[in-house]
Formats: sequence, structure tokens, C-alpha cells
Amino acid sequence: MTEPAGKTADSNKTGSALPAALEAAAQRRITTAVGRARRVLVWEAAWPRIVPILCLGGLFLVLSWLGLWPRMADPLRYVVLAAFGIAYVGLILHLARMPLPSRDEALARVARESAMEHRPATAFGDRLSQPSDDPLTQSLWRAHRLRLLEKLDHLSAGLPSPGMNARDPYALRFLLPLVLVVAFLMAGPDRIDRIADAIRPAAAATEAPPRIDAWVTPPAYTSRPPIFLTGDAARPGSLDPNVPLKVPQGSVVTLRMPSEPDLAAHAVSTGGQPLVFDAAPPPKTQTDAPPPAEHKLTLSRDSALTVARGDRTLLSWSFAVTPDEPPKIELTREPSATQSGALSLGYSVSDDYGVMSAAAAISAPEAPAESGARPLVAAPELPLNLPRLRMREGNGETIRDLSAHPWAGAKVKMRLTATDEASQTSESPTIEFTLPMRAFRNPIARAVVEQRRVLALDARKAPNVAMAIDAITLYPDKFKTNGPYLALRTAYHRLTGQPSDAELVETVDFLWQIALGIEDGDLSLAAQDLRAAQEALRKAIESNASDAELEKAMQDLREAMDKYLEALAQDAARNPQSANRQPMDPNTQVLRPEDLKKMMDQIENLAKTGSRDAAQQMLSQLQQMMENLEASRSQQGQDGQNGPMNQALDKLGEMIQRQQQLMDRTFKMDPDTDGSGAEAQPMSPEERQKALQELREGQQSLQKMLQELQQTMKQQGMQPDGKLGQADRSMGDAADQLGEGAPGQAVGPQGQALQALREGARSLADQMARQNGSATRQGGPMPGQDPLGRQQQGRGTDLGSTVKVPDAIDTQRAREILDMIRKRLGDPSRPLIERDYLERLLQKY
Repeated sequence: MTEPAGKTADSNKTGSALPAALEAAAQRRITTAVGRARRVLVWEAAWPRIVPILCLGGLFLVLSWLGLWPRMADPLRYVVLAAFGIAYVGLILHLARMPLPSRDEALARVARESAMEHRPATAFGDRLSQPSDDPLTQSLWRAHRLRLLEKLDHLSAGLPSPGMNARDPYALRFLLPLVLVVAFLMAGPDRIDRIADAIRPAAAATEAPPRIDAWVTPPAYTSRPPIFLTGDAARPGSLDPNVPLKVPQGSVVTLRMPSEPDLAAHAVSTGGQPLVFDAAPPPKTQTDAPPPAEHKLTLSRDSALTVARGDRTLLSWSFAVTPDEPPKIELTREPSATQSGALSLGYSVSDDYGVMSAAAAISAPEAPAESGARPLVAAPELPLNLPRLRMREGNGETIRDLSAHPWAGAKVKMRLTATDEASQTSESPTIEFTLPMRAFRNPIARAVVEQRRVLALDARKAPNVAMAIDAITLYPDKFKTNGPYLALRTAYHRLTGQPSDAELVETVDFLWQIALGIEDGDLSLAAQDLRAAQEALRKAIESNASDAELEKAMQDLREAMDKYLEALAQDAARNPQSANRQPMDPNTQVLRPEDLKKMMDQIENLAKTGSRDAAQQMLSQLQQMMENLEASRSQQGQDGQNGPMNQALDKLGEMIQRQQQLMDRTFKMDPDTDGSGAEAQPMSPEERQKALQELREGQQSLQKMLQELQQTMKQQGMQPDGKLGQADRSMGDAADQLGEGAPGQAVGPQGQALQALREGARSLADQMARQNGSATRQGGPMPGQDPLGRQQQGRGTDLGSTVKVPDAIDTQRAREILDMIRKRLGDPSRPLIERDYLERLLQKY
């Protein structure tokens, strides 16, 4: 029979019996598997030849980084280098002569690693031995090849197995990388030079200079960095003995040099007197060499330090010591009393590096041994507030309620003390004054407090005090209730007989409680508890107490505040006529319980977020507000709120507000920005010109109002402050700049006018306070302030003296920053130096 043309004859000839596409795909799979097998075989054959090359190179680097080449003689070094070169060339030639695997070896590798029956990769290349046209033969052959084709997807060449364990059973090849890393670290920055030492001729042996390290460490409280005297970090001029190096007093010079017999260090003062080094243990070393000698010298006066070998001076330094001046503290005004009887002190402190603490030491005018008195209660302790820690110069004010102390009302001596971080203390001149005391309106309460003070200052007068109390209680009908009478009789019986000093101290406290109850009942007791809670919170903030302690102190303050407000309301209900003797100014701000709660919440948040200085300032404001409230309760309605000066002050407050608004609008007219960080709204030239004209007219109107105010003040006999004239001129300059279309140039004069208005308002307020005979130091409110010390509405006399305390937005922002810092600190992937910095940020100072 004649075979069909083309296909059948060719298929039988080749033995394919599969479509061409399947045949081509099968061949690609086999070729891919064979390629992988060849690469694996090449790696298995090459790696045992590459490892010796790498080890030989690593051995060369180890010898170089350990610094062995300079220690060899030149002939020996050249022999070793030649041996390295010959071995390296031999190993490279051995690698180059490596035979490449054949296809049959690769197929055998695939068959071995695939571990499948009938070796499909090899069997797929088989052909029929005799071409046949038998349909059964063709069907069987096609089925056989399809079965092989299915197995070609699972061909594997396996992983390389160079067999290094058999060649290196002790794994010595892993020792070399470890030694290489150690040598790399030991070489330091000289790694390249040490490699070059292999071919560099040896230098002639010379005497190496000794390694000498020296540096100066200033005291930590100076915040100055160390001064390096040797090395690349040494400051220019520090090696010149003729140029003294200025260092703070108390700096420590550290000198480290080899322990050699002919090497010595000497220190002398400028007068030639030898100085003794501080005792210091020698540093420990990990080698057999003698440890280096370390000398330390604390500089208290001008000195010189010399390092010499025999009679030859190697290094020399001279130091000019800047003495640490003791701090200074002095009163800026006489001690005064607030309206509620608290002691108010104003003082100034200064120090070259900062004051750490200050206190007022109070003592009796005469020593107990001279007067023969035996006080039962020690003098009150009075720590002073500092505006900020480590303050170098500034003024401070402390208000402490000592009216409950038994010494209140007694004549005492007082001196102020300040201490810096060097534990140096200075004192102010001693002054004598009378401690403020609470003014009791009830004569019985006033007599009880007087006898309490007598008993506290001299325990020997207990019988006399008992007689006085007995006389006070002769007429029980003078007491409104039986409680105070019975309490006084109890105190009388405590003082009779032979009471101990501890019992007398309890009686002193008992008499104070009796006097408060007679005077105002629960209101005075609640005010006393409120002051105690404020003092406890202040101490907790100053001592960096924990959050739990702060929460407890704040809770106590809230409870004391609630009791005080409740007692205040009850007192107003009992005595409605005392609060209505004068009508309230309609512009006066009213303090609500919500305001107090918000203020106390801010104090707690500031203390917990680390802003303890701001928390302490806000606590002082709260204390001042309560003092003003107490003062306004005891001294209702001072006249003068409607006088000419107050009217002028009100107008100045209105001008300050208008000037502030004009400056804000002018600042937003800048063509690039609106002053808030966002791009300004586009304006046409006509709109811009119109806005500038309105600003100019507003500025001119405000200037005219100021001129009329000055004329009115002169007609009423008041002398305007020179600052108001300065504000007038600055307003005129601002109006001219606005007329020329330059709002950016007008902002400066407007700011100057605003500051001048504030200073003029302050001068007018001080003048009015002096005329009314009520200075702010006495605790009364400033003119233009409500009884709580806050600015009245419509009187914006912000004189620029208030302390900026973060508001709720600032507090929330501070919490967000703290959360972000803690989140970054908890990320272990961040560098160690960054985490150390974040930890220091979270520390509370």
C-alpha cells in the first residue's frame, strides 16, 4: 500500500506519534531540567576548588590586619608572599582545568534526583527500532509517550552537594571567617595601610612616642562639653603652654599615659606649689602589658600640668580657672500681707550657672537661751518658688499662707538663702518684721488666737493662758452657740495640771480650730483645708511625684474646693446684706465652678505631661485667685471704679483690642500668606486697594481717638504717659505705610503702637492703685480686674505680664507628642542612639 504523503511516513520515521506542539514543549522541559542539572554539577565540582582560594585570601587578610607583616624580616616576608602567590596561582589553575559536565551526566543527575520509574527524561528520547504501520503498535507507542509526557512536569535536578563535610570533617573552614571578623575589628581605620604593609619595605626602627590621652571634664551643672587636650579633637591652642585654657572651677583633668619608669606627670599651681593628683585605681587591661597610669586633678585654682620623660618635656598645659560665684538673693520689696493674711515675698536671684533652690529662714528676734522662753512650735519653714529650675537671673514671688501658724502675728527675723548646684549658699541681709496674721472680726476669736500665740512661743506661760481662757468663758451668754464655749472649757482643763509638751502642742492646734469656728464657722475651716490641699499639690509638683500621687493630691484639692465653695454659698445665704452693699459692675467676669474644674484639670494634665513649671505657675494663679476672692469677701466694694482714671483705662483697653484687630487684618494682607500657613484668597487689584484704604482709615480713626483721650486726660489733671505719645507716632507711621500700599511694612509700627498702648495702660493702672492706697502687693485686685484677679470684659488692658499657660489645644498636642514618642520608643527596629534620645525626652525633671 502507498502511505499517505508526508505525515505518517515522517512520524514512523522519527517515532514521535505526538503533535509537534507537545513534542516541542516536552523538549523544552527536558532541556530546562538538564540545564539546572548542569549548573548543579558545575557548582558541586567548582565549590571544593573555590573554598581553598577564599581561605587563602582570608588568611592573607588576617595576617595583614593583625599587623604581622611589619614584624617579619624582609626576606622572610618576601618568602611568605611568594608562597601565597604560588599557592594562589596553583589553585586558580586547578579551578580553570575543571571539566564541564556532559548532557548524559546531566540526564543521569535528573533521573537520579527525580527518582521516577522508567526515567522519563531519558526515555522520552527513545525511538521505535522498526518503523511500523500497525495501528496497534502506533497506539501503544503514543500512549507510552503521553504517559512519559505527564511525568516531565516533575523533573528535578536536586540541590548542590559539594561534599565539603567529607573533605573537611572538622569544619575548620568556618574558623577562618570568625578570625577574619576579629582581625577586621582590631585593625580599625588602618585596614588599608596594614594590607599595604605586605609589600612596603620596613622602616628603620625609631622610638615611638608614648600614647598620652588627656581631657578636661567640666562639672555637669555647667552644661559644658569635655575639652580634649590630645588627639584630633583637641581645641586649637590647648597644646600651647603660653595660652591658658579657661575652665570652670571644679573641672577634672584626666591624664592617661603608659606606665614607664622615666615617664612622669607633674602639676603645680601658678605660685609654684606642687599639687597632688586625686587618688584613682589603675584601669584594668586584658593584656599582659602593664596597665596605663591614670591621673586625675580637680582644678580649684590656676594650675599647670606637665608630662615629661626624664628631663625632656613632652606635653604641657596651663589652666585659668574661672571661679564659681556663689548665688545672690535679695528682697525686691518689703514683706507684705495679702488681704486674706498670707505672706507675700518678692525677691531677685542670680547665679552664674543657675540657682537650684531658695528658702526663707525665719527665727525669733531673740534667742531662746537669752529670753528664757521655751517655744512649743518651731519657726515656719518657707521654701521659695523659682520661676524655673536652674534660673541664672530673674525675679520671683512667693505667697504662703502662714496665718494658721502659731507664730503668726509675732515679730520675727528673716533672711533669704539661695543654693546652686555646687552646694554654695548665700544669704540676704536679715530683716525684722511682723508675720502676717488673719484679721478676726469676732473679739472672742481674736482673744483666743492671741492666747494661742502666747502659749506657742513660751510653754512656761501655760498657767497664764489657762487663766485667760477661764476669764473668756466667764459669761457663756456671749457665745452664740454652746459648741465654742464647751471647746474653750475643754482647752482650759487641758492646760491645768502638769501637761506635757506634746499635749500643749495639741492644745495650740485645738485653740486655732476653736477660733476659726467662732469667726466664720465652717467657712474658715474649709478655707484652711483648701490652703493645705494647695500646699500639698505644690510640694507634689516640685518633688516630681508619680502620677498616682498627683492624682491623689488633685482629688484632695477638688474635695477641699467643693467644701469651700459650699461653705461660701452657705455664708452668703446667712449674710445676704454683706454681698449686696454695692451693685456689681456689669462688665465684671463671674467665676463659675466649671471654670475652677477646668483650671484644675489643666493643672493635672500639665503635671502629668511633664510641663511641671507651667502646672506650678497655673497653681500659683489659682492660689492668687482664691486669695483675691477671700480679699473681696472681706473688703467688699472699693469705690473708684467709675472715676476719670477708670474711664481712661477702659478706653485704652478698647484701643488695645482695636489695634490688635487692625494688626491681624494687616498681617493677612501679605500677598504670599494669610498669616496662618495657608495661601491667601486671591484678590483683584481693586479689592486689594479698597481693603488697604479701609485699614488706613481705621488706623487714622484709632490715632484720632488716642489724641482725643490724651487731651481729655490733660484737662482732667492727669499727666499722660510718654508711651501714649510713642503709640500716636507709631500709628501715624502705620497709616502712611498703608496709604503707600505696603501692608508688610505697616505691621512693625502697628506692633510698636500696641506695645506702647499696653505700657501706657500699665502706668495708668499703677498710678490709680497708688492713689487708691491699695497696691497689688497687698493682695487686692488690680484696677480693671475682677476680685479673682482676672481681666474684666471690655477692658483689654493686657499689659504683657501674664504668664502664657498652655490651653486645652496645647495640652492635647503635648499628649499626642508623648504618645508618638512612646510609640517610636517601642519600635525595636530603630537605632539604639535614637531610642536613648527618646528615653531622655520622657524623663521628668
